[in-house]
Amino acid sequence: MNLSKRCRDKVLVYDGSKGVMLQLKGLSGGDSAEEWNLSHPEKVKEVYDEYIAAGSDVIQTNTFCANAPSLRNHGLEDKLYELNYEGARLALSCTEETDVAVAASIGPTGQFFQPAGDMTFDSMVEVFRQQLIPIKEAGVSIANFETFTDLNEMRAAIVAAKELGGFEIISSMTFEGERTMSGNTPEACAVACAALGADIVGANCSGGPESLAGPIRRMNTAVNTSLSVKPNAGLPEMESGTAVFKQTPEHFARSAAGFIENGVRLIGGCCGSGPDHIRALRAAIDPMDLPQAERRAGDMLASAYEAVPVTGIRTTEMNVCTDSILAGMQGGDYYCLMDAIPTDADDADAVVLNFGSMEPVFDLWSFTSTLGMFLKKPVIVKAENIRVAEGFLRYYAGRAGLMTDGLGETYGAIVI
Repeated sequence: MNLSKRCRDKVLVYDGSKGVMLQLKGLSGGDSAEEWNLSHPEKVKEVYDEYIAAGSDVIQTNTFCANAPSLRNHGLEDKLYELNYEGARLALSCTEETDVAVAASIGPTGQFFQPAGDMTFDSMVEVFRQQLIPIKEAGVSIANFETFTDLNEMRAAIVAAKELGGFEIISSMTFEGERTMSGNTPEACAVACAALGADIVGANCSGGPESLAGPIRRMNTAVNTSLSVKPNAGLPEMESGTAVFKQTPEHFARSAAGFIENGVRLIGGCCGSGPDHIRALRAAIDPMDLPQAERRAGDMLASAYEAVPVTGIRTTEMNVCTDSILAGMQGGDYYCLMDAIPTDADDADAVVLNFGSMEPVFDLWSFTSTLGMFLKKPVIVKAENIRVAEGFLRYYAGRAGLMTDGLGETYGAIVI
Protein backbone atom coordinates (compact mmCIF):
# COMPACT_ATOMS: atom_id res chain seq x y z
CA MET A 1 0.00 0.00 0.00
CA ASN A 2 1.21 3.51 -0.79
CA LEU A 3 -0.10 5.45 2.19
CA SER A 4 1.51 8.75 1.26
CA LYS A 5 -0.07 8.60 -2.21
CA ARG A 6 -3.50 7.90 -0.72
CA CYS A 7 -3.00 10.89 1.58
CA ARG A 8 -2.40 13.15 -1.40
CA ASP A 9 -5.80 12.22 -2.81
CA LYS A 10 -7.94 12.40 0.36
CA VAL A 11 -7.89 12.85 4.12
CA LEU A 12 -7.54 9.52 5.89
CA VAL A 13 -8.89 8.84 9.37
CA TYR A 14 -6.64 7.17 11.92
CA ASP A 15 -7.78 5.29 15.01
CA GLY A 16 -7.71 6.39 18.65
CA SER A 17 -6.22 5.27 21.94
CA LYS A 18 -5.52 1.59 22.60
CA GLY A 19 -4.73 1.86 26.31
CA VAL A 20 -8.04 3.47 27.29
CA MET A 21 -10.00 0.88 25.35
CA LEU A 22 -8.08 -2.05 26.81
CA GLN A 23 -8.50 -0.67 30.32
CA LEU A 24 -12.26 -0.65 29.73
CA LYS A 25 -11.89 -4.34 28.89
CA GLY A 26 -10.01 -5.14 32.11
CA LEU A 27 -6.37 -4.09 31.65
CA SER A 28 -4.90 -2.80 34.91
CA GLY A 29 -3.11 0.53 34.86
CA GLY A 30 0.31 -0.88 35.73
CA ASP A 31 0.19 -3.87 33.41
CA SER A 32 1.65 -4.13 29.92
CA ALA A 33 -0.96 -3.51 27.23
CA GLU A 34 1.31 -5.26 24.74
CA GLU A 35 1.29 -8.48 26.79
CA TRP A 36 -2.41 -8.77 25.97
CA ASN A 37 -1.40 -9.58 22.38
CA LEU A 38 -0.54 -13.04 23.81
CA SER A 39 -2.83 -13.43 26.81
CA HIS A 40 -6.01 -11.69 25.58
CA PRO A 41 -5.81 -11.62 21.77
CA GLU A 42 -9.59 -11.59 21.41
CA LYS A 43 -9.80 -8.37 23.48
CA VAL A 44 -7.12 -6.71 21.37
CA LYS A 45 -8.96 -7.70 18.19
CA GLU A 46 -12.16 -6.24 19.63
CA VAL A 47 -10.43 -2.86 19.90
CA TYR A 48 -9.17 -3.06 16.33
CA ASP A 49 -12.64 -4.04 15.10
CA GLU A 50 -14.32 -1.21 17.01
CA TYR A 51 -12.10 1.38 15.34
CA ILE A 52 -12.69 -0.12 11.91
CA ALA A 53 -16.43 0.00 12.56
CA ALA A 54 -16.09 3.65 13.62
CA GLY A 55 -14.60 4.53 10.22
CA SER A 56 -10.82 4.30 10.58
CA ASP A 57 -8.92 4.09 7.30
CA VAL A 58 -5.76 3.17 9.22
CA ILE A 59 -5.46 1.25 12.49
CA GLN A 60 -2.34 0.89 14.62
CA THR A 61 -0.87 -2.22 16.17
CA ASN A 62 -0.88 -2.68 19.93
CA THR A 63 2.93 -2.42 20.09
CA PHE A 64 3.63 1.13 21.32
CA CYS A 65 5.78 0.06 24.29
CA ALA A 66 7.06 -3.21 22.82
CA ASN A 67 10.72 -2.17 22.65
CA ALA A 68 13.36 -3.90 24.77
CA PRO A 69 13.89 -1.17 27.43
CA SER A 70 10.14 -0.73 28.01
CA LEU A 71 9.41 -4.46 28.07
CA ARG A 72 12.27 -4.97 30.52
CA ASN A 73 10.29 -2.92 33.04
CA HIS A 74 7.60 -5.62 32.94
CA GLY A 75 9.95 -8.60 32.79
CA LEU A 76 8.85 -9.24 29.20
CA GLU A 77 12.01 -8.58 27.20
CA ASP A 78 12.32 -12.25 26.25
CA LYS A 79 8.90 -12.03 24.56
CA LEU A 80 9.80 -9.03 22.37
CA TYR A 81 9.51 -10.92 19.08
CA GLU A 82 6.22 -12.63 19.93
CA LEU A 83 4.54 -9.49 21.30
CA ASN A 84 5.36 -7.44 18.22
CA TYR A 85 4.62 -10.22 15.75
CA GLU A 86 1.24 -11.02 17.31
CA GLY A 87 0.27 -7.37 17.68
CA ALA A 88 0.87 -6.92 13.96
CA ARG A 89 -0.74 -10.22 12.95
CA LEU A 90 -3.89 -9.56 14.97
CA ALA A 91 -4.34 -6.15 13.35
CA LEU A 92 -3.81 -7.57 9.87
CA SER A 93 -6.35 -10.32 10.52
CA CYS A 94 -8.98 -7.67 11.27
CA THR A 95 -8.39 -5.84 7.99
CA GLU A 96 -8.65 -8.78 5.60
CA GLU A 97 -10.99 -8.06 2.69
CA THR A 98 -11.08 -4.35 3.62
CA ASP A 99 -9.24 -1.23 2.43
CA VAL A 100 -8.10 -0.49 5.98
CA ALA A 101 -4.33 -0.17 6.35
CA VAL A 102 -2.27 -1.26 9.35
CA ALA A 103 0.51 0.87 10.80
CA ALA A 104 2.89 -0.31 13.49
CA SER A 105 2.68 1.91 16.56
CA ILE A 106 6.23 2.37 17.87
CA GLY A 107 6.94 4.69 20.77
CA PRO A 108 10.10 6.04 22.37
CA THR A 109 12.34 3.91 24.56
CA GLY A 110 12.38 6.07 27.68
CA GLN A 111 16.19 5.98 27.47
CA PHE A 112 18.56 8.94 27.12
CA PHE A 113 21.61 9.51 24.98
CA GLN A 114 25.03 9.98 26.52
CA PRO A 115 26.02 11.85 28.65
CA ALA A 116 22.57 12.07 30.28
CA GLY A 117 22.08 8.32 29.80
CA ASP A 118 23.79 5.23 28.43
CA MET A 119 22.58 5.18 24.83
CA THR A 120 24.60 5.94 21.73
CA PHE A 121 22.96 6.57 18.39
CA ASP A 122 23.93 3.13 17.10
CA SER A 123 22.63 1.33 20.20
CA MET A 124 19.34 3.23 19.82
CA VAL A 125 19.11 2.19 16.17
CA GLU A 126 19.56 -1.43 17.26
CA VAL A 127 16.69 -1.17 19.78
CA PHE A 128 14.30 -0.07 17.04
CA ARG A 129 15.68 -2.60 14.58
CA GLN A 130 14.87 -5.41 17.05
CA GLN A 131 11.28 -4.22 17.29
CA LEU A 132 10.81 -3.66 13.58
CA ILE A 133 11.99 -7.12 12.49
CA PRO A 134 8.98 -9.10 13.83
CA ILE A 135 6.58 -6.37 12.68
CA LYS A 136 7.98 -6.59 9.16
CA GLU A 137 7.95 -10.39 9.19
CA ALA A 138 4.30 -10.36 10.25
CA GLY A 139 3.49 -8.35 7.11
CA VAL A 140 3.08 -4.73 8.30
CA SER A 141 4.80 -2.24 6.00
CA ILE A 142 3.95 1.09 7.66
CA ALA A 143 5.95 2.20 10.70
CA ASN A 144 4.38 4.97 12.78
CA PHE A 145 6.96 6.38 15.20
CA GLU A 146 4.91 8.46 17.61
CA THR A 147 5.06 10.46 20.86
CA PHE A 148 8.79 11.13 20.51
CA THR A 149 10.23 14.07 22.45
CA ASP A 150 13.83 13.89 21.15
CA LEU A 151 14.54 14.49 17.48
CA ASN A 152 17.68 12.35 17.48
CA GLU A 153 15.83 9.37 18.96
CA MET A 154 13.30 9.81 16.15
CA ARG A 155 16.19 9.90 13.67
CA ALA A 156 17.50 6.61 15.11
CA ALA A 157 14.08 5.03 14.60
CA ILE A 158 13.86 6.25 11.02
CA VAL A 159 17.41 5.05 10.26
CA ALA A 160 16.52 1.60 11.63
CA ALA A 161 13.46 1.42 9.37
CA LYS A 162 15.36 2.65 6.32
CA GLU A 163 18.19 0.17 6.88
CA LEU A 164 15.74 -2.73 7.19
CA GLY A 165 13.83 -1.50 4.15
CA GLY A 166 10.25 -2.12 3.11
CA PHE A 167 8.56 0.47 5.34
CA GLU A 168 6.60 3.61 4.70
CA ILE A 169 7.41 5.89 7.62
CA ILE A 170 5.33 8.28 9.69
CA SER A 171 7.24 10.41 12.21
CA SER A 172 5.15 12.06 14.91
CA MET A 173 6.62 14.28 17.64
CA THR A 174 5.10 15.45 20.92
CA PHE A 175 5.32 19.10 21.92
CA GLU A 176 5.11 21.10 25.11
CA GLY A 177 3.96 24.43 23.79
CA GLU A 178 6.00 25.12 20.66
CA ARG A 179 8.96 22.80 21.38
CA THR A 180 9.54 19.19 22.35
CA MET A 181 10.85 18.32 25.80
CA SER A 182 14.34 18.26 24.24
CA GLY A 183 13.92 21.75 22.80
CA ASN A 184 13.30 20.74 19.17
CA THR A 185 11.12 23.08 17.11
CA PRO A 186 8.33 21.87 14.81
CA GLU A 187 10.21 23.13 11.75
CA ALA A 188 13.43 21.35 12.71
CA CYS A 189 11.58 18.10 13.34
CA ALA A 190 9.66 18.27 10.07
CA VAL A 191 12.70 19.19 7.93
CA ALA A 192 15.05 16.62 9.48
CA CYS A 193 12.56 13.73 9.42
CA ALA A 194 11.29 14.39 5.90
CA ALA A 195 14.84 14.70 4.57
CA LEU A 196 15.85 11.45 6.24
CA GLY A 197 13.01 9.56 4.57
CA ALA A 198 9.78 9.96 6.55
CA ASP A 199 6.85 9.84 4.11
CA ILE A 200 4.50 11.68 6.49
CA VAL A 201 5.49 13.94 9.40
CA GLY A 202 3.37 15.32 12.18
CA ALA A 203 2.52 15.57 15.86
CA ASN A 204 0.51 13.67 18.43
CA CYS A 205 -0.44 13.52 22.10
CA SER A 206 0.51 16.81 23.86
CA GLY A 207 -2.76 18.39 25.02
CA GLY A 208 -6.04 18.64 23.18
CA PRO A 209 -6.39 19.66 19.52
CA GLU A 210 -5.73 23.32 20.35
CA SER A 211 -2.24 22.47 21.66
CA LEU A 212 -1.16 21.01 18.31
CA ALA A 213 -2.56 23.74 16.05
CA GLY A 214 0.63 25.82 16.31
CA PRO A 215 3.16 22.98 15.77
CA ILE A 216 1.18 21.66 12.77
CA ARG A 217 0.93 25.13 11.22
CA ARG A 218 4.69 25.60 11.59
CA MET A 219 5.48 22.17 10.14
CA ASN A 220 3.30 23.00 7.16
CA THR A 221 5.47 26.02 6.34
CA ALA A 222 8.69 23.98 6.44
CA VAL A 223 8.01 20.89 4.28
CA ASN A 224 5.86 19.83 1.35
CA THR A 225 5.15 16.42 2.90
CA SER A 226 1.65 15.38 3.99
CA LEU A 227 1.13 15.83 7.72
CA SER A 228 -0.49 13.66 10.38
CA VAL A 229 -1.99 14.68 13.71
CA LYS A 230 -3.39 12.73 16.66
CA PRO A 231 -4.32 15.02 19.56
CA ASN A 232 -5.48 13.92 22.97
CA ALA A 233 -9.16 14.22 23.81
CA GLY A 234 -8.51 17.45 25.69
CA LEU A 235 -6.44 17.94 28.83
CA PRO A 236 -6.78 15.24 31.51
CA GLU A 237 -8.47 15.92 34.82
CA MET A 238 -7.66 13.90 37.92
CA GLU A 239 -10.59 12.06 39.49
CA SER A 240 -9.89 9.66 42.37
CA GLY A 241 -6.27 9.44 41.30
CA THR A 242 -7.13 8.63 37.67
CA ALA A 243 -6.61 10.85 34.64
CA VAL A 244 -9.94 11.43 32.88
CA PHE A 245 -10.29 13.01 29.43
CA LYS A 246 -13.59 14.83 29.09
CA GLN A 247 -13.52 16.45 25.66
CA THR A 248 -16.62 15.35 23.78
CA PRO A 249 -16.31 13.70 20.38
CA GLU A 250 -18.15 16.62 18.77
CA HIS A 251 -15.79 19.21 20.24
CA PHE A 252 -12.80 17.04 19.32
CA ALA A 253 -13.92 16.79 15.69
CA ARG A 254 -14.32 20.56 15.26
CA SER A 255 -10.56 20.88 14.99
CA ALA A 256 -10.40 18.79 11.82
CA ALA A 257 -11.04 21.65 9.39
CA GLY A 258 -8.18 23.76 10.74
CA PHE A 259 -5.75 20.87 10.65
CA ILE A 260 -6.71 19.96 7.09
CA GLU A 261 -6.24 23.58 5.96
CA ASN A 262 -2.69 23.29 7.30
CA GLY A 263 -1.65 20.19 5.37
CA VAL A 264 -2.94 17.36 7.57
CA ARG A 265 -4.03 14.36 5.53
CA LEU A 266 -4.01 11.71 8.28
CA ILE A 267 -5.95 12.53 11.44
CA GLY A 268 -6.94 10.51 14.50
CA GLY A 269 -6.88 10.57 18.27
CA CYS A 270 -4.39 9.87 21.05
CA CYS A 271 -4.87 9.64 24.83
CA GLY A 272 -8.47 9.61 25.98
CA SER A 273 -9.96 9.19 22.51
CA GLY A 274 -12.12 6.24 21.53
CA PRO A 275 -14.34 5.00 18.71
CA ASP A 276 -16.87 7.78 19.31
CA HIS A 277 -14.17 10.40 18.65
CA ILE A 278 -13.16 8.63 15.45
CA ARG A 279 -16.78 8.34 14.37
CA ALA A 280 -17.21 12.10 14.91
CA LEU A 281 -14.04 12.81 12.90
CA ARG A 282 -15.34 10.65 10.06
CA ALA A 283 -18.63 12.53 10.04
CA ALA A 284 -16.87 15.91 10.06
CA ILE A 285 -14.33 15.07 7.34
CA ASP A 286 -16.45 13.23 4.78
CA PRO A 287 -18.42 16.30 3.58
CA MET A 288 -15.30 18.51 3.35
CA ASP A 289 -13.73 19.61 0.09
CA LEU A 290 -10.03 18.86 0.15
CA PRO A 291 -8.01 22.10 -0.04
CA GLN A 292 -5.68 22.17 -3.02
CA ALA A 293 -3.50 25.02 -1.80
CA GLU A 294 -0.02 25.01 -3.32
CA ARG A 295 2.76 23.99 -0.94
CA ARG A 296 5.72 26.30 -1.34
CA ALA A 297 8.31 25.23 1.23
CA GLY A 298 11.81 25.52 -0.23
CA ASP A 299 14.95 23.55 0.64
CA MET A 300 15.94 24.05 4.26
CA LEU A 301 18.74 23.17 6.64
CA ALA A 302 18.03 22.34 10.26
CA SER A 303 19.80 21.83 13.52
CA ALA A 304 17.84 20.19 16.33
CA TYR A 305 16.68 23.66 17.36
CA GLU A 306 16.00 25.73 14.24
CA ALA A 307 15.48 25.48 10.49
CA VAL A 308 16.64 27.99 7.89
CA PRO A 309 16.10 28.32 4.12
CA VAL A 310 19.07 27.42 1.93
CA THR A 311 18.44 30.35 -0.39
CA GLY A 312 20.43 33.42 0.65
CA ILE A 313 22.04 31.64 3.57
CA ARG A 314 24.69 33.51 5.58
CA THR A 315 27.54 31.36 6.87
CA THR A 316 30.62 31.45 9.04
CA GLU A 317 33.31 28.78 9.27
CA MET A 318 34.36 26.55 12.16
CA ASN A 319 37.73 24.91 11.58
CA VAL A 320 38.12 21.68 13.59
CA CYS A 321 41.17 20.44 11.67
CA THR A 322 43.74 21.68 14.17
CA ASP A 323 46.38 19.83 16.16
CA SER A 324 45.00 21.02 19.50
CA ILE A 325 41.43 19.89 18.80
CA LEU A 326 42.52 16.54 17.40
CA ALA A 327 44.81 15.95 20.40
CA GLY A 328 41.98 16.84 22.78
CA MET A 329 39.51 14.51 21.10
CA GLN A 330 41.97 11.63 20.94
CA GLY A 331 42.43 12.13 24.69
CA GLY A 332 38.66 11.93 25.22
CA ASP A 333 38.09 15.67 25.64
CA TYR A 334 35.37 16.70 23.20
CA TYR A 335 34.56 19.85 25.16
CA CYS A 336 37.57 21.37 23.41
CA LEU A 337 35.19 21.96 20.49
CA MET A 338 33.78 24.94 22.38
CA ASP A 339 37.01 26.81 21.65
CA ALA A 340 36.55 26.37 17.89
CA ILE A 341 33.03 27.84 17.65
CA PRO A 342 33.38 31.13 15.74
CA THR A 343 32.56 34.30 17.62
CA ASP A 344 30.10 35.38 14.93
CA ALA A 345 28.14 32.10 14.93
CA ASP A 346 25.07 33.76 16.43
CA ASP A 347 24.93 36.21 13.52
CA ALA A 348 25.09 33.50 10.85
CA ASP A 349 22.29 31.28 9.54
CA ALA A 350 24.57 28.22 9.39
CA VAL A 351 28.11 27.22 10.30
CA VAL A 352 30.45 25.58 7.79
CA LEU A 353 32.06 22.72 9.72
CA ASN A 354 35.49 22.32 8.13
CA PHE A 355 37.09 18.95 8.87
CA GLY A 356 39.84 19.57 6.33
CA SER A 357 41.88 16.41 5.75
CA MET A 358 41.10 14.82 9.14
CA GLU A 359 40.95 11.04 9.27
CA PRO A 360 38.28 9.22 11.35
CA VAL A 361 40.68 8.56 14.22
CA PHE A 362 38.27 9.96 16.80
CA ASP A 363 34.82 8.97 18.03
CA LEU A 364 32.40 10.60 15.59
CA TRP A 365 29.39 9.94 17.84
CA SER A 366 31.05 11.74 20.78
CA PHE A 367 32.13 14.54 18.45
CA THR A 368 28.66 15.06 16.98
CA SER A 369 26.68 14.74 20.19
CA THR A 370 29.02 17.08 22.10
CA LEU A 371 29.03 19.65 19.31
CA GLY A 372 25.23 19.66 19.38
CA MET A 373 25.30 20.71 23.02
CA PHE A 374 27.09 23.97 22.20
CA LEU A 375 26.32 24.81 18.57
CA LYS A 376 22.62 25.40 17.94
CA LYS A 377 22.94 26.61 14.36
CA PRO A 378 22.55 24.27 11.36
CA VAL A 379 25.84 23.10 9.86
CA ILE A 380 27.31 22.59 6.41
CA VAL A 381 29.90 19.80 6.27
CA LYS A 382 33.18 20.33 4.45
CA ALA A 383 35.51 17.33 4.60
CA GLU A 384 38.09 15.75 2.32
CA ASN A 385 37.57 12.34 3.92
CA ILE A 386 34.23 10.80 2.96
CA ARG A 387 34.16 8.52 6.02
CA VAL A 388 34.39 11.52 8.34
CA ALA A 389 31.58 13.32 6.52
CA GLU A 390 29.34 10.26 6.39
CA GLY A 391 29.92 9.41 10.05
CA PHE A 392 29.03 12.92 11.13
CA LEU A 393 25.89 12.98 8.98
CA ARG A 394 24.67 9.69 10.47
CA TYR A 395 24.71 11.13 13.97
CA TYR A 396 23.76 14.74 13.33
CA ALA A 397 20.42 15.70 14.90
CA GLY A 398 19.15 17.79 12.02
CA ARG A 399 19.54 18.24 8.29
CA ALA A 400 23.05 19.31 7.31
CA GLY A 401 24.39 20.86 4.16
CA LEU A 402 27.15 19.03 2.32
CA MET A 403 30.14 20.40 0.42
CA THR A 404 32.09 17.12 0.20
CA ASP A 405 32.67 15.85 -3.34
CA GLY A 406 31.77 12.26 -4.18
CA LEU A 407 29.33 11.66 -1.33
CA GLY A 408 26.01 12.88 -2.72
CA GLU A 409 22.99 13.23 -0.45
CA THR A 410 23.51 11.04 2.60
CA TYR A 411 21.37 10.77 5.76
CA GLY A 412 19.12 13.55 4.50
CA ALA A 413 21.89 16.06 3.83
CA ILE A 414 21.51 18.52 0.97
CA VAL A 415 24.37 19.25 -1.41
CA ILE A 416 25.30 22.92 -1.42
